[in-house]
Amino acid sequence: MNLNLKNINYTSIFLFIIFLLFIFINYFIKSNLVYAGQVYSEIKKTDSSEQLFDSSETKIELLRSKIDDLSRKRNSILKEINRIEETLSFHLEIRNKKNPNTSERNSSFLKFQISFLKEKKSYLKKNLYEINLEQIDLEIKLRKKIYSLKK
Repeated sequence: MNLNLKNINYTSIFLFIIFLLFIFINYFIKSNLVYAGQVYSEIKKTDSSEQLFDSSETKIELLRSKIDDLSRKRNSILKEINRIEETLSFHLEIRNKKNPNTSERNSSFLKFQISFLKEKKSYLKKNLYEINLEQIDLEIKLRKKIYSLKK
């Protein structure tokens, strides 16, 4: 059995050595940083198992980021509700004018648009209510964490 070393590329050997080096280094490192949402958590490697290092400060930061995300969602839903209300008022004005030249098809389409906008508005209000409840719940959890840190 003869090995043909002329066909082996030196860059592939070099990359393979670097790959083995990374595996060797990662095996003996005792801690790693892991991206978890908007904060970095530290994983401490022990001989028996890997344990996630959760400090109260990272939990507080996570709660604050979730509250901020919910407030952004709430603001976008409020903007959408305002836009729907404007469109709905415009369609209601058109319907109330009762132009005799409008066809039955246009009036039925207008009725459909009005009912669709009303349903969408009620759905968005329901989502807004759920977001408000979730935000209040997270704020309560945040206050409890801050209070436990002060003790």
